[in-house]
Amino acid sequence: MILCLCPNPSVDKYIWIEDLRPGEINRIGREKSFAGGKGVHVALGIKELGEECAILGFWGGDTGKLIKKTCEEKGIKCFGPNIEEPNRTCLTFRSNGDLDGTELIEKGPFVDSEKVDYFWTEFKRLLKKSSAIVVSGSWPRSKREIEYSEFIKAAKEYNIVTFVNCSGKQLLNIFHVKVKPYCIHINTSEGFEVLKEHSPLDILRIVSGNCDLAAITCGAEGLYLSNKNQKIVHASCHLERIISAVGCGDSLMAGLVTAYCRDLNLKKAAIFSTACGSANCLREELGVFHKEDVDTLIPKVKAIFI
Repeated sequence: MILCLCPNPSVDKYIWIEDLRPGEINRIGREKSFAGGKGVHVALGIKELGEECAILGFWGGDTGKLIKKTCEEKGIKCFGPNIEEPNRTCLTFRSNGDLDGTELIEKGPFVDSEKVDYFWTEFKRLLKKSSAIVVSGSWPRSKREIEYSEFIKAAKEYNIVTFVNCSGKQLLNIFHVKVKPYCIHINTSEGFEVLKEHSPLDILRIVSGNCDLAAITCGAEGLYLSNKNQKIVHASCHLERIISAVGCGDSLMAGLVTAYCRDLNLKKAAIFSTACGSANCLREELGVFHKEDVDTLIPKVKAIFI
């Protein structure tokens, strides 16, 4: 079982609106809701690819029930404490104008220390049943914050590989304490925030010194993937039409984890995960891809060693 940690799940909404006029009434054309949060997106992708997975999260209010229901209907088991405050709702605007793709992201609920302790206890229990751990996204507001490096350390005690997709101080802490996860995936914006580097290759060089498999994504430019042998593959996939790029990085991460479970080599892993990230762009569902689209895109991915 692949265990996906999603400490700050969300209900993600598409909001269709042609214009936003400050100080006036603005009417929404239509809206659509999806289960969200990076870890949830990763788990949905892993399950779509045919691998067994589960989610560990904090589940709050009606939004938490909706997220869990969506995942459980897909055959994904959900673990973790129920909390009083509802999980966050995040909005993505769809329009024919400048608003298209604009996101509004809530901070999420406050989690008390008792629930954090419960989360940690559940993690250690589930760890013994897991083949890989994925830690994604942000930590919710709380007086007690668990550093993601602690999850990596605990997993290493059982020789379980960890995949990490986080940014900011959580990523800096992983670098600082020198605890190496198996894989770190960030995009170039997250890399610049932490490392103050613009070039994906410069970001890759730094990140690869802190893990065995470094994955840097840069939008349409694609994926740069490097292993501990310092081989680098650049993979990209040209799409004629993109419906939405929201969640592409999470879909790519699902591909990376699945590639590891299937023992794919570096180039094949780059091709497979790039196809997963690209497939996310082809449909209206937010942060979701379909295996049939992945299969169609794999032959279209260009991958070269650099």
